Amino acid sequence: PGAAPDAKRYYFDAVVKCCTYLPTMYNFLVGRALSDQDTSSAEGRASVEKRITNGLGITPLGLMQPPAYALLYDQSKNSFGKSKTLRCPHYIEDGGRCGIWRHRESTCATWFCKHVKGSAGYAFWRDGLQGLLHNIEINLARWCLTELQVSDELLRNAVDSPAWKADAATLTSEALDDRVNAEFYAESWGEWHGREREFYIRCAELVDRLSWNEVLEICGPEARARAQLTTKAFRTMTSDELPAKLRVGSFELIHMQPGTMRLKTYSEYDPIDVPSAVMDVLPYFDGRPTADVIETIAEEHGVQIEQALIQKMVQFDLLVPVK
Repeated sequence: PGAAPDAKRYYFDAVVKCCTYLPTMYNFLVGRALSDQDTSSAEGRASVEKRITNGLGITPLGLMQPPAYALLYDQSKNSFGKSKTLRCPHYIEDGGRCGIWRHRESTCATWFCKHVKGSAGYAFWRDGLQGLLHNIEINLARWCLTELQVSDELLRNAVDSPAWKADAATLTSEALDDRVNAEFYAESWGEWHGREREFYIRCAELVDRLSWNEVLEICGPEARARAQLTTKAFRTMTSDELPAKLRVGSFELIHMQPGTMRLKTYSEYDPIDVPSAVMDVLPYFDGRPTADVIETIAEEHGVQIEQALIQKMVQFDLLVPVK
């Protein structure tokens, strides 16, 4: 508080945090939110109801980004974490809470500005688990359509038609004015038009009784492959084993003060402060065996580099394995 912002660092507005993003809320997640009768979920449930009533981006696959929002978001990369205009409609100002927290989708469930174990944590959450969950979400949403035996036309629209995607191509004058094309909307919903809430709740009921093995069977070989890769990423994240050989990774110096340097490595949101004494010995990590490097530093500098420190530098990509 009171400190001048560093021009080289990225700051979020405390009023919006990282909630300047509107995720796709797939049909079964919408149904769960609508069915959640916990008093603490009332505001979030009301925000979902409001969007359904409005009709923009409301499809049998789920609640999509309205076209105008999608265009603004795509063209406002430097506004993430800063713009009130882009704030999620499920954001609750009182306490800065998420109204659909228990029913949030894969992006919101796996995005963090800072990760425990740095890039190793990022690899698990974003390169592993997020892709797995997203694959499952879209496939379960489509599966719900087949289980509810929707018409062929509705099913075809759900999997093929670009009109279901909220992007600049669908940015009509009606969409800009937050109005829905009633004829297109009715065609999109087919036999379920007027029963959207019932549809979403039925989807939730279908998914809620599935086991994990049934989910993987429904979602197919890609989901099973992603599950295997996610398991491997988890093992890597939780391992304390040091790579046999290391070299210095890429980094950017963003701040310097006596005795310490602040570096950007794997993420602009998660810089790392490194003592100058550690920076002095980094060049020793040139691909030689890690054990030899530790021994050489001890002999020439009288400093014993602890394994935990090396592990942290590996986790933040300051040191990277030599394959």
